[in-house]
Amino acid sequence: MSPRFNSFLEGTLIAVFALLSVFAIARIGLEPRNPSGAVGVVFAPWVDARAAFIRAVEAGGRFVRYGGPSFIVVVQPDGPDYARKVKDAGALLLVDPQVLAACFPWTTKQDRT
Repeated sequence: MSPRFNSFLEGTLIAVFALLSVFAIARIGLEPRNPSGAVGVVFAPWVDARAAFIRAVEAGGRFVRYGGPSFIVVVQPDGPDYARKVKDAGALLLVDPQVLAACFPWTTKQDRT
């Protein structure tokens, strides 16, 4: 293999590892403190509002609001196994809605209360 290809391969692997690490840390570190209370469900950015709503509600949650972009839905879980069900439905992350409101500029002041 050429040195140029080796450098490209190493750079790509480092970038993939960094992205996976950030995702793993976010998945663990942003989990809701009270999973029986409201949770923010984050789907992939290409999931439209309707699909995100359906997936979040069909997993056993009651819709509260969208969390800024349409691929983030805030719900009130109906049961203790909601996190597993919604992750099986394609959710990438479950986050505390207060963290969601504090971290994203597109949420309104009203959402932070």
